Amino acid sequence: MQDKRNWSKYNKQLVNRGKINFWVKPEVFKSWKAKKKKKNGHPFIYGEEVIKAMRYIRFKFHLSLRKTEGFFLSLIAIMNMLHAVPCYTQLCRRMKKLSLPKELLDKRNITDIVLDTTGLKVHGEGEWRAEKYGGKKSWRKLHLVLDFETGQLMLAEITEKYVHDTTYLEKALQGANGKKGKVLIDGIADSRRCYETAAKYNKHLLTPPKQGAVLRRESGYEKRNEAVKVVRGLGGDRLAKSIWGKLVGYNRRVIAESMMSRWKRLYGGSLKSRCGARQRVEVTIKAMMINKMIAAQAA
Repeated sequence: MQDKRNWSKYNKQLVNRGKINFWVKPEVFKSWKAKKKKKNGHPFIYGEEVIKAMRYIRFKFHLSLRKTEGFFLSLIAIMNMLHAVPCYTQLCRRMKKLSLPKELLDKRNITDIVLDTTGLKVHGEGEWRAEKYGGKKSWRKLHLVLDFETGQLMLAEITEKYVHDTTYLEKALQGANGKKGKVLIDGIADSRRCYETAAKYNKHLLTPPKQGAVLRRESGYEKRNEAVKVVRGLGGDRLAKSIWGKLVGYNRRVIAESMMSRWKRLYGGSLKSRCGARQRVEVTIKAMMINKMIAAQAA
């Protein structure tokens, strides 16, 4: 990942995001009608590429299901095409059965990774009552894992709010190659389990020691003990941890904070889907869209 940004190119890319231009892949029109399958029940009418394209538009422009249907009706009319458009009920039902890639990126090219977690609201039944009369609002945890070099998302998972931030550490490490590298995560990962998990996959865990951290005699804590000594030597306060982060490269974890900000600026701070299965598909599609944006900027 480059340290210096080409601001002229970056500004043009931001301007292009506001242009109303649509490039539709030929595959979308070729597979507009679903292929016939030998199975019980009524066959699908529309292909998956059409459903995915409508989902991309919905999340990009923050549209409801009905507005997405109307948008595509207008788009087809402008293009002078006679294709029928899936109704909003079909768009909702088909979302859970979309075939999406199991991995967002090729693990062979990923050596160093960055993890972070944020919260997303869920607007559903009881939200209005909670806001008007008080009570707990519903929200979910979004776990993101980034490729340190490219800044692209290699993992995006949604869980209940009580799931620990380090739950997906091992799954994230499984998505990287076996070369010696590092994994950056905030101070919540300063535990024996996390250090052992990182060492198991040949990675060095970079996380700031907890307040009042003590030296460990067990094997595998050499780097952590060095961090504890450095932070103590620098004064043991917040500034000391900041200096330590710059010395060892932990300050580059800022790319995860930038990704969280980018996600919420693009898609907002809430989930459009209500059930868990659709929420997982929604998060995966949004992650794929962000990766395409990053790849286009790098090209």
